[in-house]
Amino acid sequence: MLRERPRSFVYAVLVHLALLGVLVFSLDWAPSVKPGAAGKKAPVQAVVVDAEKLDSEIRRQQQQKDRKRREAEEKLKKIEQQARAAEQKRKQEEQRVAELKRKEAQAKKKAEAERKRKAEAKKKAEVERKRKAEAKKKAEAERKRKEEAKKKAEAERKRKEEAKKKAEAERKRKEAAKRKAAEQEMQARLAAEQEQEAARRRSAMQRVIDEYVLYIQQKVERSWIQPPGAGGELSCTVEVRLIPGGEVIDAQIVRSSGNPVFDRSVEAAVFKASPLPVPSDVDVMQKFRTIRFEFKPG
Repeated sequence: MLRERPRSFVYAVLVHLALLGVLVFSLDWAPSVKPGAAGKKAPVQAVVVDAEKLDSEIRRQQQQKDRKRREAEEKLKKIEQQARAAEQKRKQEEQRVAELKRKEAQAKKKAEAERKRKAEAKKKAEVERKRKAEAKKKAEAERKRKEEAKKKAEAERKRKEEAKKKAEAERKRKEAAKRKAAEQEMQARLAAEQEQEAARRRSAMQRVIDEYVLYIQQKVERSWIQPPGAGGELSCTVEVRLIPGGEVIDAQIVRSSGNPVFDRSVEAAVFKASPLPVPSDVDVMQKFRTIRFEFKPG
């Protein structure tokens, strides 16, 4: 469209120039009035022509032709200027259009390059994203694997530690049971030995006690004075309290003979026999602080 308008304008200018040329040419070749010719055309009528008016008319016509020629030349010059301006404008328009197309092509090329660059960058970013996602996935899997391995190792360590503790506890239990059994066996043996020793000591002590009770009975009988009317088969059980030296501090009838006189005589005999014979063994003497015996004169 921009190219067609300057061309039509140029064609119009050329047509005007052609018409203007024809006009100028016709002005140059227009018939002029000559004195001789005028006289020939009116031979019948004699006309007196004023020479000055003729010259003036000729000058006027010449001036008119000159003016029209100048006007035509100026118009032609103006048309030429317009044609040159139109041509220049056409060229400028063509240059502008060419520059616009060049810029459009350059912009399109740049946009295409930018699109490709962005597409490539997007592709690279997607590849990088996938790579990072894969790396993250692998790292997470590795972390979980290590964590699972750590948990298994910890569980195995705890299991072994628990088994070790149980084995140690079982060993200690068996050892304690063995030690306890040995201690119980030893205690039982010691208890048996102690019981045997105690029984032996009790037996020996009892023999000593029985022996000294017999001595005491004999000494009390020797100190006893039979009261009148206390004969027969009388007997009683007397309880005697002694101090370590054998002195009697108390004597009581715990089983009466039924005869009060006989009973009092026995008590008197006990006090009379004091101090009574006592064993020298301290342990035996502890058992000998209070004794009972049956008084039955023979």
